[in-house]
Amino acid sequence: MSAGSLSVGSVAKGQQYEFLLYGSITEANLPTLLHRLRGLCDYTTSSSSRGGGGGREGGREGVGLTTFTDREITMKIDSQNTSRLHVRQSLDLPNAPLILSYHGQLEISDPNRPTAVRTCVHAGCSHNLVEYLREIGFVPVYEFFMKGFLFKKGPMKILVFQLLQSDQGDVESAQLVAPNYLIEMSAVAASGQDAVGLEMKNMAEHLKSIVIMDKTDGISVR
Repeated sequence: MSAGSLSVGSVAKGQQYEFLLYGSITEANLPTLLHRLRGLCDYTTSSSSRGGGGGREGGREGVGLTTFTDREITMKIDSQNTSRLHVRQSLDLPNAPLILSYHGQLEISDPNRPTAVRTCVHAGCSHNLVEYLREIGFVPVYEFFMKGFLFKKGPMKILVFQLLQSDQGDVESAQLVAPNYLIEMSAVAASGQDAVGLEMKNMAEHLKSIVIMDKTDGISVR
């Protein structure tokens, strides 16, 4: 059965870069981290765990605390091709667009950069995205669920979440990959706007007594 035509939202013009820092904490330290982030970050009434494609309403757990539950599928064109596409779906708002993402090589070796950096493309797409990618030759590599909290501070987005996987492909039967919470701090900016990396470094300094933010990706399956 054909997936039909794919509807794709607007894509930012020009080269876009994603600045990233990663961390990990135990569940026992979660309340302290959330309290600190609530004090440092902007008041948030909507959430989108992946940049691009617009925001969405997320769950609420008290003032200034926004929750999210997302499903992500990583796909590639064939066994010889290392380029991968990521499809992320909000399970809080099933009618929200699916977010299609392409990530370039993660650059972590430059000592003059306070964050990891990679090129990126994000676009909101219709709900037949996965079927469409299958029809043109892409196959799933892995799938996981993310469940946690989202904070925003200016251009920065901070996710605090646990990673889950399921053999049945649904979040209800999903099991934790690890008990720890992962932290992903990110910001998307055009070429030449490297100041955002310094903003992220300053934010990481405010969290240093609770978690060490680093350039290395703590999400082993990505």
